[in-house]
Amino acid sequence: MIIHTPKGQEHPYEQLPEERFPREPLAGQPFEIGIVTRPPGEVRSVSVHTRLDNAAGPTVSACQIADWKPWLEEGVGAEFLDRMVKVEQDIWRAQLTAPEHGHILTYWIEADGHTGPEYTLCGEAWQPELPALSLSETCPGQWAMSIRRGQPGTALDHGPLPHVCAVEWLTDGKCARRVRITFASAPDEAFFGVGERFNALNQRGETLDVRCYEQYKSQGKRTYFPVPFMLSSAGYGVYVDSQRWMQFDFAATQPDAWTLEADLGPDETLNLTWFAGDLPLDIISRFTQLTGPAVLPPLWTFGLWMSGNEWNSQARVQHEVEQSFVHEIFPSVLVIEAWSDETTFYIWNDAHYAPVAGDKMLHYQDFTFEGKWPDPKGMIDDLHRKQIRLVLWQIPAFKASDGQHPQHEADRAYFEQQGFGAREADGSLYKIRPFWFRNGYLWDVTNPAAREWWLNKRAYLLEEMGVDGFKTDGGEHLWGSDTRFADGRRGDELWNAYPQLYTEAYYEFTTAKRDGDALLFSRAGFAGSQRSPAHWAGDENSTWDAYRHSILAGLSAGISGVPFWGWDIGGFSGEIPSAELYLRGTAMAAFCPIMQYHSEFNQHREPCHDRTPWNIQARTGNEQVIPIFRFFTNVRHNLMPYIWQEAQYAAQTGQPMMRALPLWERDASPYQYFFGRDLLVCPVVEEGATIWPVYLPDGAWFDFWTHERLAGNQTVQVAAPLDRIPIFVRARTAIPVSWGANKRLGEYVPLSASANDSLKFDR
Repeated sequence: MIIHTPKGQEHPYEQLPEERFPREPLAGQPFEIGIVTRPPGEVRSVSVHTRLDNAAGPTVSACQIADWKPWLEEGVGAEFLDRMVKVEQDIWRAQLTAPEHGHILTYWIEADGHTGPEYTLCGEAWQPELPALSLSETCPGQWAMSIRRGQPGTALDHGPLPHVCAVEWLTDGKCARRVRITFASAPDEAFFGVGERFNALNQRGETLDVRCYEQYKSQGKRTYFPVPFMLSSAGYGVYVDSQRWMQFDFAATQPDAWTLEADLGPDETLNLTWFAGDLPLDIISRFTQLTGPAVLPPLWTFGLWMSGNEWNSQARVQHEVEQSFVHEIFPSVLVIEAWSDETTFYIWNDAHYAPVAGDKMLHYQDFTFEGKWPDPKGMIDDLHRKQIRLVLWQIPAFKASDGQHPQHEADRAYFEQQGFGAREADGSLYKIRPFWFRNGYLWDVTNPAAREWWLNKRAYLLEEMGVDGFKTDGGEHLWGSDTRFADGRRGDELWNAYPQLYTEAYYEFTTAKRDGDALLFSRAGFAGSQRSPAHWAGDENSTWDAYRHSILAGLSAGISGVPFWGWDIGGFSGEIPSAELYLRGTAMAAFCPIMQYHSEFNQHREPCHDRTPWNIQARTGNEQVIPIFRFFTNVRHNLMPYIWQEAQYAAQTGQPMMRALPLWERDASPYQYFFGRDLLVCPVVEEGATIWPVYLPDGAWFDFWTHERLAGNQTVQVAAPLDRIPIFVRARTAIPVSWGANKRLGEYVPLSASANDSLKFDR
């Protein structure tokens, strides 16, 4: 076997040994041909023959690579390891030069007299050309801009928009595949947004791509949730109305300029919307409304969420709920991930039933339950009596067949027959390339029939069993640029938008079945995902560094139009967090749109890795954990009238619930934010800290806990014991609250938006 695939699996960041390096070299640039031969030792020599346009070119000998090491991701699956590491093969490299601009290089590989197919490469180069440009003010302070290749149009400098330094097109002499626009930037200009970003809040000096990708922990610059919207401290924002790959260089290459580089479609046009104004929250609001609006989730969304991957039986779920009540920590949402057979993703584990044809739907009465889930409906009814809502895990992948599941085989046959999956360029069904659910099919959510069939398989869960929503995980399974979808779009148009389309389809279906009293909890997304709330930050370690990065992710998500967001308290993966980290995370999460704990692993392990407060207390031996966790949960209930008021305001305006203070206060910590309009939250993010620096903006401020009055426009040192998080309130503010009999913070009251008093800070 002679294997060479110029683009490989189209992994966004890493390459297989049989690819072209780089995949798309520029004209005149040296590049390498990666070749794999099997079985190892069978081939003695490999050469690459070339042709430039119609003239014969040189033949290049390939060198065998003895020490090539595959790239590996943490948490990589067994199938992927087999493919990358255990396959016995020889690896070869040959160096060529890309053709000059407008010319075509053809090459083919010969191994011991056996030749493979021909491959072509066009000479692409960046060409400076003035664009045809149209610019119109669609409303005060908002402009629609269209940049296309063609005859020059309107001057590039207009009004408050930044000065355009250059426009270049990546072209093969006929068509432009990409455009690059360079804008002037002042030395002190800061840049925010571009989706949920874990690396920093101010992105100046960074280069970020807009590409949805499942990075398991330690995300760095990679993200599940890219959004092509950037907010500048210079008083403007820009939304690039494209679902294709793009990249923002925020003064990383040139200190006096920022650059947008974006893939183009066949029309060679890029559309942008510019927002101008002195108020960053107003710009965010206008962007969110343009791509939204944001949808308000139900009140119960804002109570405590409990979850753990090991909760894979009814007995275990009931035990954890009982522990919550024993410790007087009352949740409002329970998430179960390990509930289904992980093949159909709509049938409870250990349920008995007669398989039906693939086009038929099962109903509750078709099942007899035993084993792990002997009475799931009874469990759901009991949860509802306890005022707890149930959310079940989902993904948009149709798992590969193992031949052991008759219902799955019937569904698979119908899925294949009807063409309900995304397709390769040759018409075959696309098979998932990432290691998670590798070789499964990807549900084509753009196909109305496929959408109806897929979702109706799950209708009984909502209509007959009373499930309240879904944890719509995944959405990052699309890599192929030439993948075809039913609506005519291809992978390069949908690999960013797919998670938004997938979750919105679930949201519309779920809320319709539950008369609006439902929600999703999604990891991946794109511009417009605020229409189907809510979201969480995805996989992360239980470390202080991950905690800090999670806060940055939430703040950048809010800037990017996502007001209802949460994370896993103390992290969900690896060794359990220390009691200190867990409680610092709990305090922050109490002043966050979604307050949730969750943990990894779906098989029982000893010692237990649950992030429940009782397990953290038992594992760490710190007797403060449960009382402090209970206190912050109760404080959240006390503040629920305020939280609900601010959630309504966020949905109405499109402004985030978590408002990063550095958007308008340069001296503030990147971790400081307003929770709603009135509570200034200053999370403690360093181990061992008992005093914490807090920047107070101009004006008079009150300590939320002590009511001490402090002057603003300064950094103050604040006492920060484990049972407190520094919170400040601007003078002459009243915070609506729900009190118990003793009228004190931390006293339990049921979850309610009704206020019976207010905390006044008016001295």
